Amino acid sequence: MFNQFYWNQPRTWHLALSSNQLTTLERAISITFFAGLTALCAQIAFSVPWTPVPYTLQTFAVLGTGVYLRRNDAFLAGCLYLFAGAIGAPVFAEGGNQLFDSGKMIASGGYLLAFPFASALVAEGFDRSRSAGAPDLKAQLICWYVAMIPVYVFGTLWLAESYSVDFAQAFEWGVKPFLVWDFVKIWLMAIVTTQLWSYSQPDAED
Repeated sequence: MFNQFYWNQPRTWHLALSSNQLTTLERAISITFFAGLTALCAQIAFSVPWTPVPYTLQTFAVLGTGVYLRRNDAFLAGCLYLFAGAIGAPVFAEGGNQLFDSGKMIASGGYLLAFPFASALVAEGFDRSRSAGAPDLKAQLICWYVAMIPVYVFGTLWLAESYSVDFAQAFEWGVKPFLVWDFVKIWLMAIVTTQLWSYSQPDAED
């Protein structure tokens, strides 16, 4: 199982998890792991008085899923996370276990539905780096920032609908307070993935 891993070389684990040689079982385990990681990071949350949307590490896990997995697997991990919440598992922020309430999607549902697409977009940027055998900071950053667009757009639109406010007010609640928060998370990950990770096969390293 996971024979592609060189456990003593964590800088190359991302190469193993995105390998085309993974078996169906290995892919399923990886997808389930990152869906679980997203659920765990969603519990690291705190609310503030100026927005009904809590600060969480959820998007960190969503972006991280795209960092490690191939595009399709990253997308499936996001879908599995949503499915778990839809059937009542307490995987959403602060132990939330409903995607729909009284027949209507919860206020944060727009953000949640965008997560699989965000993970897949990030994975696209990392596929380029892995194919090149070297970190492509520009491609990674572009994909990370582009990945946040559907999260912000869908999240804000549904937030406005849920609270019966205009888009500008929803933007003040659901995007503006999180721009610096998300910017910092992306740059921290960029430092790790471009300065610490290796993109050459482990057997070619010293």
